[in-house]
Amino acid sequence: MTIFLDTDTLSYFLSGNSTVINKVNEAISCGHQICLTCINVYEIMKGLKYRGNTNKEKDFHNFLTNIVVFSLDGDAIQKASDIYATLRKKGVTIGDADILIASIVIANDGKFATNNIKHYRHIDDLNIENWREEEIKN
Repeated sequence: MTIFLDTDTLSYFLSGNSTVINKVNEAISCGHQICLTCINVYEIMKGLKYRGNTNKEKDFHNFLTNIVVFSLDGDAIQKASDIYATLRKKGVTIGDADILIASIVIANDGKFATNNIKHYRHIDDLNIENWREEEIKN
């Protein structure tokens, strides 16, 4: 199974949060692939560049050499527009970045590890886990 880390979960991992690190290690030991979306990479990079933290920026680039990063493709863009339309008709609004991230995860049949359940809970077909609270299911 492909497991995508949301920006918040990735930040916990990179900052040494033992709970999230254990979840990542457990997922890998179960044969799951840990990956990111290009949107999550952008969100981390913009924060590092804003802070001017070149050491952490180098560490992040090194981390990325071992991670698959999924980009927006035609399937994800189609799914994103469907998500937006569905949510809008229900009167639910979430940020475009969250819609794009979710669409990449869904288009690639992934599971999504996020601590931000509130933003994503309204998206149909998005398989969500909060790695700060739940156990990984095999």
